Amino acid sequence: MALIVLIICAVLFVATHVGLSALPVKAALERSLGAGRAKGLYALVSLLSFGGMIVAYAFFGARGQALWAALGWDNAFVWILMILSFLFIAYSMATPSPVGADMGKPVKPEARGMLRVTSHPQNMGMLCFGLAHILVTGTVGGLALYGSFVVLPLIGSWHETAKTRLSADPAVQAFLKETSPLPFGAIISGRNRLVLEEFALPTLLGAIVAGGAAVGLHFLL
Repeated sequence: MALIVLIICAVLFVATHVGLSALPVKAALERSLGAGRAKGLYALVSLLSFGGMIVAYAFFGARGQALWAALGWDNAFVWILMILSFLFIAYSMATPSPVGADMGKPVKPEARGMLRVTSHPQNMGMLCFGLAHILVTGTVGGLALYGSFVVLPLIGSWHETAKTRLSADPAVQAFLKETSPLPFGAIISGRNRLVLEEFALPTLLGAIVAGGAAVGLHFLL
């Protein structure tokens, strides 16, 4: 039963994230509820579906059948994915992306730092986190829980980019041409270049500290 609940919550977590943020649905909700309550509904649905996954997995042991031989945390590929995860997320906070960013303040549409690498650093960080944990769990429950961290960033990156392309702001359109959702896509295609000086050292140190704390918590728990 717990595994079924986990799978249902995982599907709802992804589907409602994309569905409630679709422009027609979002506009309809804001007209009927108001902008503030519409955001509150979005947050509530996200919290309930995500919380349902965590409760089913962590407290009711929703693991299910093993699908493959799980990798250990000593595997180098797993560590690479987790390092990338913390780097993407740390730099996404240092240089927020204008693509899908709704943080209550305007974000300058400029492809610099990590935004030269990808227009969705936070999503790519979630994706790397999900992949790493899928590999070390190897069960149906692990695939449902951590797979949502892979599927949502992939669909969400495409969805938010498609919505942003509707913007009439020429600076936003220029930003979209200079970067890409796929990491290093714009750099490989020659539309941008990597500038290491734009990667602030304090952000890098913050990512290292956060990563170290997360590893420590794994061992404690």
